[in-house]
Amino acid sequence: FEAGPLALATTYFWRVDEINQAQTPAVWQGQVWSFSTNAFLVVDDMESYNDEEGQGTRIYETWADGWNVAGNGGQVGYLTVPSVEKTLVHGGKQSMPLLYDNKSEPYSETTRTFDAPHDWTRFGIKTLVLHFRGDAANTGGKLYVKINGIKATYGGDAGDVARPDWTQWSIDLASLGTNLQNVTKMTIGLEGGGSGTVLIDDVQLWP
Repeated sequence: FEAGPLALATTYFWRVDEINQAQTPAVWQGQVWSFSTNAFLVVDDMESYNDEEGQGTRIYETWADGWNVAGNGGQVGYLTVPSVEKTLVHGGKQSMPLLYDNKSEPYSETTRTFDAPHDWTRFGIKTLVLHFRGDAANTGGKLYVKINGIKATYGGDAGDVARPDWTQWSIDLASLGTNLQNVTKMTIGLEGGGSGTVLIDDVQLWP
């Protein structure tokens, strides 16, 4: 049975009845079951990556960084295994380290190109949410996100990139002025000098 498109944050009930016209009663009601849908859609929770060679599952194979890119000082993942962060996480068991060095380069960023265009208007989606965690050793840097090349700059405290706590950043998608029914790329980066490491986790879409 194909239920068709389901709404977010909704509980659905279903039942299977047995029909036998040769019997009385002809309908034998089954047990009522229920399930609930998520309140949001997941863009990336960083849980699917590992360090297996030749499988295309390394995090920097999905989130392209500044390797051999002039002007981009970004590096995704640690140089030693595991390349993902497994201790400091927002949810699940992994987060993405984004190392930035804007002392010699103007910016540091990573870009994910989706295999097929995403429709970020479904289910009444209005908000892009991502969670980031800074480090007290970080020096400077202003966080930004680009959707299809259109930039949204973090409007919170600039010192949050050096705060060793998880911060939720919510972005009004309509303010970007891009075609949200045809999202092909998402970029996360830092600019404005400085260097350090920022952890990224639980990138989500909320209505």
